[in-house]
Amino acid sequence: MPTAPEPLPRAPRWFALLPLWALATWWPIGAWWASDDFFALHYAKDLANVAHDFVGPQYSATDVWWFYRPLITASFWFDQTVGGVFSSFAHWSNVGAHACSTLLVALLWRRFAGDHVAFVTAMLWACMPGHVGSIAWAVGRVDSHTTVWCLLTLWLWRCRDERRARGERAAGWPVTAAFALALMSKELAFTVPPLVTWIAFVTSGERGVARAGDALRRAALPWLVFAVYVPFRLVVLGRFGGYDASGYEPWPMVRGFAQVLCDLTVPLRWIGAPAADGALSPTLFTATAAAPIVIALLLALWRRPRAVASAAIAFLVACAPMAAFFAAPSPHNLRYYYLPAVALCGVLALAGRGVAIAVLLAWLWPLIAVREAQYRADRQDRSMHLAMLREAPGAPPGPMFVAGLPHQNRETTAVQLHFGVDRMLQPPFLDPGVVLHAWRPIVDAPGVVRLEQPGEPPFQLPIGSTWWFADERSLGRAPAPAPLPDLPITGDVDGVFDLTTSRLDTLIALVRAGIGPQDESFGLRTSGVRPPVFRVTIFTASGYLACLCLDHASPGAADGWLDALRFFSKGNDPLAVGNLSTRAELLVGEALIVPTTIDLDPAFPTLLEGGTFDMATRTFTATHRARRMITFRFDRGYAHWVHRTRHGD
Repeated sequence: MPTAPEPLPRAPRWFALLPLWALATWWPIGAWWASDDFFALHYAKDLANVAHDFVGPQYSATDVWWFYRPLITASFWFDQTVGGVFSSFAHWSNVGAHACSTLLVALLWRRFAGDHVAFVTAMLWACMPGHVGSIAWAVGRVDSHTTVWCLLTLWLWRCRDERRARGERAAGWPVTAAFALALMSKELAFTVPPLVTWIAFVTSGERGVARAGDALRRAALPWLVFAVYVPFRLVVLGRFGGYDASGYEPWPMVRGFAQVLCDLTVPLRWIGAPAADGALSPTLFTATAAAPIVIALLLALWRRPRAVASAAIAFLVACAPMAAFFAAPSPHNLRYYYLPAVALCGVLALAGRGVAIAVLLAWLWPLIAVREAQYRADRQDRSMHLAMLREAPGAPPGPMFVAGLPHQNRETTAVQLHFGVDRMLQPPFLDPGVVLHAWRPIVDAPGVVRLEQPGEPPFQLPIGSTWWFADERSLGRAPAPAPLPDLPITGDVDGVFDLTTSRLDTLIALVRAGIGPQDESFGLRTSGVRPPVFRVTIFTASGYLACLCLDHASPGAADGWLDALRFFSKGNDPLAVGNLSTRAELLVGEALIVPTTIDLDPAFPTLLEGGTFDMATRTFTATHRARRMITFRFDRGYAHWVHRTRHGD
C-alpha cells in the first residue's frame, strides 16, 4: 500500500520576496497601448459587449479567430472604468498577475522539489526576458491572467489530492472555481487536465496499469469540469473555435520548436549582445551566455534524471496548444510559452543554486535590453497616438490616411501599431470618432506593390486628409501628387462598388454556368482610357493592399475594364489577377479576409490608377489616376465566401 504524504510545513516567510521581485522586474515604465489593445478597449467600453462575450465569441468575431475569453474582455472594461484609458492601470494589472503567478510557481514546485529549488525556479521564471509580450503588452494578459488561474488550479488540486490521500476531507469547489475562471480566460487552460493527470501519474504509489488508473481517478475533477465546458463552448460559439489557419508540417515544426527552446533559454540570440569594445565578438558573447544553460541542463540531468524527465513531459504537454505556431518562431511569439516555461525553469533550478545564479546573470543583460526596447516602442506609440488625437478634431472632413505608423519595433520584440488602427481615433479615445487608415503596405513580402518608395512621403488623396510622420513627434500634411490625366470610372453607384456576399455569389454562379476566361462578369470601366495595367489600392485600417492587374477588356475595345471575376481569381499569369507582389503570387482576394473581419467597417476607400509595367525592373509607372476614390464595400460574410470558393461549396 502506498504511504500517505506527510503534511508540508507552511511556506517559509522569505517566499514573500518572490512577488516583490516580480513587481520590481516588470514594473511599467511609460507603458502605452499597442495593436490589439485598441480592439479590446474600444469593444470593452460598452458593458453590453462585455456581457455578450459571456455567451458568444470574443469581440463578437465570426472568423479569423473564434475564442471564448469573457474574463479578458471584462478585465479591460474594469481597467478603463477604474483607471481611464490614458493611464497605465491595465499594465499594472498584468504585472500584478505576474507577481501572483510567481508566488504560485514556488508554492507548486515546493511540493515536488523542496523550498530552495522552488524559490530559485520562481525567481528564474519571474525574470525570463521572453515574458515581455505577456506582461508589457496589455492584451498579453490572455497569457499572464490565464496563467494565474491555471497555476492556482494545479496548486489547489495538489493540496486537495494530498489531503485526500491522508484520509482528510477536502472540498472540490475551489479547484472547480479556479479552473472555470481559467477556461473563461484563454484556451491555454485546456492543458490543465492533462497536466493534473501527469502530476497524478508521477506521484502515484501504484505500479503498472494500476498507476494509470490511479492517476485518472485522482484527476477526475478537472476532467469533469472540462467535459461540461466543451459542449457549453460548442453551443456558445457554434463550433469549437480557434484560429482560422494553422500549419502542422512535421520538419518545420521540429526545427521551429528547437529554435523556441534556444530563444527561451538564451535570449541574447534575439535581443542582441551589448557592445563589447572588441573584447568579445557577438557570437562569442552569445556562446558565453549559453554556457550556464548547457551546464545547468547537464547537471540537472545527472543529479535528478527522473525529475528532469517528468518536467520535460510537463513542458511538452503545456506547449501542445501552441503546436500550430512551432513552425513560425519569433521573439514576439515567445509569450505563448509563458506557462510552459514554469517547467523549463524548474529543470534549470534542479542544477543547484550556484548554477542557477549564473543563469540569472546570463539573463540580466537581455532583460534590461528587452525592457529598454519596450520602453522605446511604448514612447513612440504614445507620441504618435497623442499627435493624431491633437490633429483629428481640426482635420478636414473624411478619413485620415497616416503614413509612418510602425507594425513592430526593430528588435521584433514588441508589436506596435499593427492591428486595431481604426480604433485609435474612436471612443474611448476620441468622441466623436474619426476614421483612420494606415498608409503602408499591409503585406510585407518580396516585391510587394507600393504607392511610394520606402522613406518617401505619401501624397494627398482625393478624399479626407493625408498625413505622415517624419519621426515620432512630427506629424505633417502630405503634399499634392504630381498631376496626371484623369482615369474616368464607371460601374459604381454613388461612389460605391458593391462587393457584398450576395453580389459575389453571382461569380460562383457564373463559374458553375461555364463562363469562359475572357467573358465579362461585373466590374469597373474606364471610359475612353485603356491602360495596359491597373494599380488598384484598397485602403484598409491596418494598411493598404496595392495590387497590379492587367486590363481585362477584349481586343479592340476603346474602354479599359477591370473584371471582378478575374480580379478575385487565381491564374497562371500573376498580372492577370489582383496580385500584391511582382515576384510571387499574393492574391488580394485572400488578403482581404482579415480586414473584412476585423475592421470597424468592411468598406474600403480605393484608388485606381492606370499605367505601364516594366518586366525588366518590375516597376509600375502611373500614367493616369482617378480624381475620385470609390468605396469597395464588402460585408462580414466575405471570409465565408472565400472558404466556399476554396472548397467548391
